Amino acid sequence: MSKAKRLGTLLLCIGMVLVLLVSSAYIVREADHDCIGEGCHTCETIERLAGFIRGIGMALLVLLVTILLLALRPICRFPERESLPTGSTLISWKIRLNN
Repeated sequence: MSKAKRLGTLLLCIGMVLVLLVSSAYIVREADHDCIGEGCHTCETIERLAGFIRGIGMALLVLLVTILLLALRPICRFPERESLPTGSTLISWKIRLNN
């Protein structure tokens, strides 16, 4: 992956985390507002932000698990695949391929 793609991905992740933090801070700050009842713009905004956080929450969980697995990958040793020697073919092994 090129440096530009890495930087773009990092900036996107940082932006998503910042949006989630700001949204959460707004919800906490306005949780005890003076509600006017039906048609309250603050309540509508809180509902929209709460829905946004619920929607993004699962994506962030998957992202964190993926990062964790990638970080643990060098620690876990998986058996390497056995491959054919470079000079061998099915004909040299005398394997008959029938239709």
